[in-house]
Amino acid sequence: MNTPAPQGFPQYHRGGPRPAKRGLGTGWIVAMVAIGVVVVVGVAVGAFALLNRGSSYDKVDGKYGAAPLAGCDDVARRAGNLPPKSSETPLQGSKGWLCTFADSANAVTVHLDVEVNTVQRQRSGFDVQTSSTGYVLDPAAHLGERAAWGLAPSGKACDLLILDSNATFKVGIDDWKAATDDTQTCKDRVTAIAQVLYDAMQPR
Repeated sequence: MNTPAPQGFPQYHRGGPRPAKRGLGTGWIVAMVAIGVVVVVGVAVGAFALLNRGSSYDKVDGKYGAAPLAGCDDVARRAGNLPPKSSETPLQGSKGWLCTFADSANAVTVHLDVEVNTVQRQRSGFDVQTSSTGYVLDPAAHLGERAAWGLAPSGKACDLLILDSNATFKVGIDDWKAATDDTQTCKDRVTAIAQVLYDAMQPR
């Protein structure tokens, strides 16, 4: 006759299955979590490399980038007639900057953009702009290799995009007190500033 087991303890019959070892399930969980972390980190590193592939200007293959670029303050001094600078932002992933000059009293804003990267990247970007976003090539604008005006220029707003080797330059003006139909005056002002910007950026 078998002696009854004390209360509170599980009973195992002789020759029956042995109790599972504690911690076995926990070990599998830890292993799965570790594998999951490795996979997530690997995916993140791969995505970062893919997104940044070709976005660095470390492999400059055009005429810009070997020497330091002129800053927007230098361009403003050369132009001589820009409104006060209101912002300056360096580009991320490319060499260059974005600058804004604003005269709120006269409702005039001037935007200057400079980007230096690889020749292929800049030409591809320019082609996309001129084929899908409304920019229109202007053979009469003798700046760089090619130049194009932004969508629907008017007397109140117009901008010019310039491609030259591995760089793009963009100049835009918003003048809300100007006559809407005086598009040519807006274009003349932008072209004059673009010439100063282009000259300032030429490698010395």
